[in-house]
Amino acid sequence: MMKQKRNRIFITLGCICTLVFFVLLAGCSLFIPLETYDGSAHEFTNPYGSVDWNDAVHYDANFHTHTHLSDGDFDPHAVIDRYAEAGYSILALTDHDDHHFMVKSEALFPWTALNAYYQELLQSSTLWEARSDEPWQNRDPGALGMVAIAGSEISNTDHIGSLFNNYAGGTESEAVAFTEISTRDGLAVFHHPGRYDRTVDWYVDYLGSYDAIVGIEVFNQNDRYGGDRRLWDKVLLQMMPTRPVWGFANDDMHGIAHLGANRNVFPLPSLDETQVRSAMVDGAFYLFRPKYIGDLPSSRIQDISVTEGNIVVTIDGEYEKIEWITYEPIRGRSIAVAYGEECSLTKVPVGSTFVRAVITLPDGMMYTQPFGIREKE
Repeated sequence: MMKQKRNRIFITLGCICTLVFFVLLAGCSLFIPLETYDGSAHEFTNPYGSVDWNDAVHYDANFHTHTHLSDGDFDPHAVIDRYAEAGYSILALTDHDDHHFMVKSEALFPWTALNAYYQELLQSSTLWEARSDEPWQNRDPGALGMVAIAGSEISNTDHIGSLFNNYAGGTESEAVAFTEISTRDGLAVFHHPGRYDRTVDWYVDYLGSYDAIVGIEVFNQNDRYGGDRRLWDKVLLQMMPTRPVWGFANDDMHGIAHLGANRNVFPLPSLDETQVRSAMVDGAFYLFRPKYIGDLPSSRIQDISVTEGNIVVTIDGEYEKIEWITYEPIRGRSIAVAYGEECSLTKVPVGSTFVRAVITLPDGMMYTQPFGIREKE
């Protein structure tokens, strides 16, 4: 009996020792130095190269907004008014297609014809049950100091933002949706990817097939799906620098609790639809996620300068820290490779394809778009 007991003790101790050995081995591997770029053969790309920071005005945008046309809480004109009051200059009304309330597959645009569309819907009782607080009112975006973007949310698929065009869905095929958006010269954004169980390759395949897809939501209703940035980084590792994938921070506004949850910030010389679209294609905008929904940022990005091997970001007010994030392929994780206003290529592990800045403010967080890493020509 005693011999059996001793054997059990020895076996247990052996298992513990083996476990401790592998834990220590794994821990030590975290501190193995990674090879970094030397800067002689590679350089950063700059999505903000077209921005004149000295003359730029910072305009806030939301590209994911619902109204009484589908499952939002307010009439379209009331939504527009609330966003204008909250300081937004760029807005897309993106109601669901016939997946919700049997809505007609049409974009709720232009704002100057909202009442006429409302009257038409009243005559289409089989398609739409009247959901309104009052007859819809027209709105003139120019008079409000805003740019109105045509949009909708394709919803019988994984949800897709359809922007700058009149395609509003009805299909159950992502490929059909992207093709329709493309033929209409529109832009597309993957909405709240954290809701779905898709692989990185699933996104990579679509991004490689359709130039109209400009990005992916990395913040939704402040931060409903915390894994969306990790997915973004994994996608960027495969796509950058030749196929940029921009991050979006949208409210997905259904009710007042969502309004002001996030902001896409466009530094532009003036406000018009053409400039907004160009900046969206180029990635010349940054993101703000407030600590408390509805708050405005106390600081903005004042300047971003990029040389071959260095990026410097300048903030026009108080900030707590700046981290430079990449996806490190050897260990398969997002990591901070530098801290402070400057990031050098000599800090970035070989094999990483991008860096992006995360700026912590007293009242929230700002996020730049990714800067690619490419071989010098």
